[in-house]
Amino acid sequence: MCYNRIMREGKVLSRNTPQRNLVLKLMEKNFSHPTADEIYEKARKADPHISRGTVYRNLNLLAEAGFIAKIMVPSGADHFDSTLSLHYHFHCDKCDKLYDVPSDCCPKLDAAIQKMKNQGFSVESHSLIFNGICPECAENEGQFQKK
Repeated sequence: MCYNRIMREGKVLSRNTPQRNLVLKLMEKNFSHPTADEIYEKARKADPHISRGTVYRNLNLLAEAGFIAKIMVPSGADHFDSTLSLHYHFHCDKCDKLYDVPSDCCPKLDAAIQKMKNQGFSVESHSLIFNGICPECAENEGQFQKK
């Protein structure tokens, strides 16, 4: 998607730079919910002169424009997501990884949102992050138990 103007689904970023293209390209190939620092490390391999601030600014700009999603984790660094369809996340408190959780996991939440809309609320968006320990970390600590 390296155009003079980045376009996606009718959204346009009027000013395009090689650095912005690089950050977007790295995000489009990444489904592991990276932090800004993780994207910065990958960007430095492709462009040793790119600054941390440039990567952070471009990630935030791309998120504000709706090209990627910014996931704010209260207990840690923000993560970024290239999957824009509705889904939720699980955050591992040990390894700081984020995992996708299908949105159909919470039918009562969908019903609550519909009820709010019926009462006149304008629900623009919502997010849900489950916190805990992922199976890999639990197994490493001998805590994994299937229920």
